[in-house]
Amino acid sequence: MILILGCGPMGTAIHEALKDREVSWACDKGHPSPASGCAGYDVKNNADVARVVRQFKPESLILTEEVSSVEYCEKNRLDAMEFNTRGARFFVEASAQLRARIIYLSSAYVFDGRKPGGLYTEYDHVNPINVYGETKLMGEVAVDKAADHVTVRMGDVYGNYPDNFVSFVVSSLGYGQKIELARDMYFSPIHIEDAARAVRLMTLESMSGTYNLAGPERISHYEMGLRIARIFGLNEDLLVPLSMEEMGLTVRMPRDLSLDISKVAAMMKIRGIDEGLEAMKSSMAPAK
Repeated sequence: MILILGCGPMGTAIHEALKDREVSWACDKGHPSPASGCAGYDVKNNADVARVVRQFKPESLILTEEVSSVEYCEKNRLDAMEFNTRGARFFVEASAQLRARIIYLSSAYVFDGRKPGGLYTEYDHVNPINVYGETKLMGEVAVDKAADHVTVRMGDVYGNYPDNFVSFVVSSLGYGQKIELARDMYFSPIHIEDAARAVRLMTLESMSGTYNLAGPERISHYEMGLRIARIFGLNEDLLVPLSMEEMGLTVRMPRDLSLDISKVAAMMKIRGIDEGLEAMKSSMAPAK
């Protein structure tokens, strides 16, 4: 049995990708909109985490629960530690007797973004420069203590749900708002369905170790904005290219978080940006 922890967009997509398997679902009791059929637990309470693990007795646990807002983590270090680090450690400890596999969704933010040309591999030196990255790396350290585990370093995920880069650009341009985007910040965005399919593969094939999971293209935030505008038929003249310095960022941000996905790409196809954006556009179209 597979237990998914977290009912945010990524947890929901993984749950959908594994619906043909024996899968259960649980999330923190404080989640603002828990999914139907999702059991509750207190991620800050070691005993309650142990209770939910005993309840389901899973063979595999997929840890998607996190505080993902970089800005929030910077201002609320304790919350970030509770969810991104201690929560992972609690689940590892609670599942030790079951010898369950742990699949931990980490982040490209464990890197500092200073590698020339980006495209970090799984073997590159980690050096997070903000609280979110630090807490995700410490989550990796906790998961390393599991007898059987896989760490998935996620690139930027987008899809038909709120609070991601693409939905923000589409919404803002749709309302005729100008958007300032960095022309010298790079990433490798991936459609959420591709990310979920990859996690399914890693889970069912009992893979172990560390894997980068992102899109196959390295692109700047500004260039990504242009691609979004063209696919969705929106006004790209509203996009304002700025340097990172001109953006006036309030949190230290890595300049280049693009990932080399050779390991995952050898096992499955990850759609490129245009294909992924077209898929998102189709999912947003009203049903006929």
